[in-house]
Amino acid sequence: MKLCINDFEGPLDLLLHLVKTAKMDIYEIDTKYIIDKYLEFIKSIPNDDLDNASEYLVMASELIHLKSRLLLNLKDESSTDEDEYSINSEEDLKNKLIEYEKYQNITSVFKELEEKRNEFFTKLPENLSEFADKKEVLEGNMDAELLKQALIELQKRMNYQKPINTKITRKEISVEERKEYIRNYLAKRKNVKFTDLFEEYTKDLVVATFLSILDMCKQKEITLKQDSNFGEIYIERVNV
Repeated sequence: MKLCINDFEGPLDLLLHLVKTAKMDIYEIDTKYIIDKYLEFIKSIPNDDLDNASEYLVMASELIHLKSRLLLNLKDESSTDEDEYSINSEEDLKNKLIEYEKYQNITSVFKELEEKRNEFFTKLPENLSEFADKKEVLEGNMDAELLKQALIELQKRMNYQKPINTKITRKEISVEERKEYIRNYLAKRKNVKFTDLFEEYTKDLVVATFLSILDMCKQKEITLKQDSNFGEIYIERVNV
């Protein structure tokens, strides 16, 4: 249990306060002045408070011992009671205050971090696999029904791209020409999307491409793959 007297959390806290109040550099403190101020403060504390905080009296005895050594101009090596006291020189006192100040500064940083952390709320991790989309992966050759669905989707895209005013021109597109076009296209790439085969969307071009793909699948020139339901259809050349 730590007892506070006049808002001080111990004798070192009081000493550091006296140093700061006197506006001294902690590395260049007037030891005798600080000791006198400490003893004056101790005398002003009611006896009931001091009875519950003996550490203040222990420090007072340490400081009286140090002051007597300074008055007698005793050196460290001439001391015969170093084992009894922990402060035997001005350097010992300065080191204790410097170390305490470091702990005090670190404590303030931790308190600030604790206050910031209290603004966050966490919860234990849960298994979210039941909420994930389960995609069925299809591999290998596909049937004509799925290709038909892709054609319907392509037709919907074509409807959105129709201009308001159109000029009808007649252009004959053969299945053989489209098959050759697809072969050349696949020769440059490992696989292509079904929709990438169309530079423009016309009914004749779509029908000819659709028939060409069906025939090439039948002849086992190409395979059709789809990574997931309603996903893109990919066309791959069969290595002979």
